[in-house]
Amino acid sequence: MATDEESFYHIAKKAIGLWILTGTFPQLDYPLVDPLPLEANKNAVPTPMVAVLKLTRTQLQAQIDQFNEHQSSETKVHLSLINGPRMHVVSGVTSSLRQFVNTLTTNFDTAGSDQTRIPYSQRKPRVAIKYLSINGPYHSVLLEHACSGACKYAEEHGWLLDGHGLRRPVKTYEDGSNIQGIADLSQYLLRCMMVFRVDWPAAVDLPGLTHVVDFGPGGISGIGSIVQRIYEGRGIAVICAGAFVSYGSSMRAKADLYRLDVKDSLPPKSWAKEFAPQLVRCAGDNSLHIDTPMSRLLGKPPVMVAGMTPSTISAEFVSAVMRAGYHIELSGGGHFSEPMLRDKVDKILKLVDPGSSVTVNSIYVNPFLWNIQYPALQAMRREGIPMDGLCIGAGVPSFEVCNDIIAHIREVGFRHIGLKPGSVSTIRLVIKIAQANPDFPIMLQWTGGRGGGHHSFEDFHQPILETYGAIRTCKNIVLVAGSGFGGVDDTLPYLTGDWSLRFDCAPMPFDGILFGSRVMVAKEGGASDAVKETIVAAAGIDDSEWEQTYQGPAGGIVTVLSELGEPIHKIATRGVMFWKELDDTVFSLPRDKRLPALLAKKQYIIDRLNADFQKPWFGRKANGKTADLEEMTYAEVAQRLLQVLYISHQSRWIDVTMRNL
Repeated sequence: MATDEESFYHIAKKAIGLWILTGTFPQLDYPLVDPLPLEANKNAVPTPMVAVLKLTRTQLQAQIDQFNEHQSSETKVHLSLINGPRMHVVSGVTSSLRQFVNTLTTNFDTAGSDQTRIPYSQRKPRVAIKYLSINGPYHSVLLEHACSGACKYAEEHGWLLDGHGLRRPVKTYEDGSNIQGIADLSQYLLRCMMVFRVDWPAAVDLPGLTHVVDFGPGGISGIGSIVQRIYEGRGIAVICAGAFVSYGSSMRAKADLYRLDVKDSLPPKSWAKEFAPQLVRCAGDNSLHIDTPMSRLLGKPPVMVAGMTPSTISAEFVSAVMRAGYHIELSGGGHFSEPMLRDKVDKILKLVDPGSSVTVNSIYVNPFLWNIQYPALQAMRREGIPMDGLCIGAGVPSFEVCNDIIAHIREVGFRHIGLKPGSVSTIRLVIKIAQANPDFPIMLQWTGGRGGGHHSFEDFHQPILETYGAIRTCKNIVLVAGSGFGGVDDTLPYLTGDWSLRFDCAPMPFDGILFGSRVMVAKEGGASDAVKETIVAAAGIDDSEWEQTYQGPAGGIVTVLSELGEPIHKIATRGVMFWKELDDTVFSLPRDKRLPALLAKKQYIIDRLNADFQKPWFGRKANGKTADLEEMTYAEVAQRLLQVLYISHQSRWIDVTMRNL
């Protein structure tokens, strides 16, 4: 607009006048009053604007609509700023806004309570609330009258600006539209600052953008930080010209505007560009491969088979997967001594190509097996046995324990460790562990609550949406997804990262996919044909319906509690449904009341075990009558052992070691 110094000061005078009007006229309509007493929100004095974080726009708007049903036009609250997918501001009369905040604190979790043992859909969504230090309900229709007065005052004093005089496109934060063609720019600017809603994601949605420079006065805490969060993972550099240094922020500072080497000014790589799979051709044999951080770590395709008991106990099955060129974890379950584990590893190595190495899945929370397997694995590696990795199943040990484990397995030659967090807090624990061991690869295996076998109570997506940026700051974390995958259509979006687009986020690629239940039906799997047919016959359910398994069968699957006290998915057979019944009627009782409950239903339980469960009641007299162990003779005990341990119609023992009892 300005052509010389004189015109610059003339325009600046008008702009300052308009700016003053945005504070003066709202205060005439909403004069300062004594602060309201603190109630629900103890962190700030109630004001006409409040920041609401962690809720989606849909969730927040639903609360606003419900609240406004019982309000007059003067006391309604309004969504005034959209600063990101889960960052919003609500405006209203202070007394009304305080009531709205009280409603939010009732309907949502503001204390950050532990809800990890509650199914995700039944939890109170978390919300953070903070009143803003401001005196008027800006960016809402409540300032319509004040805005009209300000526009009239500006016109009377000649503070008029014409958008046609702008020499460069200027985007409004209302919707990102260009204001160059607006004749009465003064009125439009006043309405932008007082009445119009701010939608930053829409305003900064500009194709081909590489850099954003924030010249505002807010420094690292200014509008640049909002834009940085919106652009996170999209490969756009945000530079805060009002700060000399970034103080560890992912934003760049003023000094970055003066870099001599152009390489220092290039935008960061987007998550999609850095982590999405690429096709690479090997120079040696001209073969084509999929390249991801997981494939680079393992030298294998970004698809693996997770450790499962008893499926991946079998040397034949584990070696078959390895010969096919894929990564698999030998399950530690079922190996009750060091000789058993050594013998199994030796069998596997004899069945695979030279140069192959074994990864073992061991459960830290099972002290009996862990105290056998953990020292044995280190001893085997010291002897030169090719052991590459250790995966710790069923939860993540403490920070100190994990650091100690990594130090010991690194010392003997292990190349990577696998950790399986089950919640946001344990994902952050894995990040902390990775930061403490930056040169040791960690495979973060995330399955959420829908995965087969043991599972958490979590939604699959939300914890990753919340932590993905932090995960990707650790270059030694390989992020692996598993949760009912198996087909091209459901798997590929998680490798490319497109799954996160529907949550208004940048693409968030996983580095690999793990399979579990699906491979149990493979030809090489040790399950019987009848079991495989039962697995295939399970109908399955949509992703949004899996929590129904907590109440009963859904798609042929039900959730029960395992011997570790953790939820586990099972096919809803007669035996498993009896297990579910005991969970609901006995194992859910306080510990001191369980035995009386069992004794009260003793005969019923015996009958159900014998009729429906794979492990029948042991006690039985020679005449076939059920009994307790103390009622049986030695001969009857020996005969009963033969009946339950030896499969007569197949002429084999369940396990050959049982022959030597």
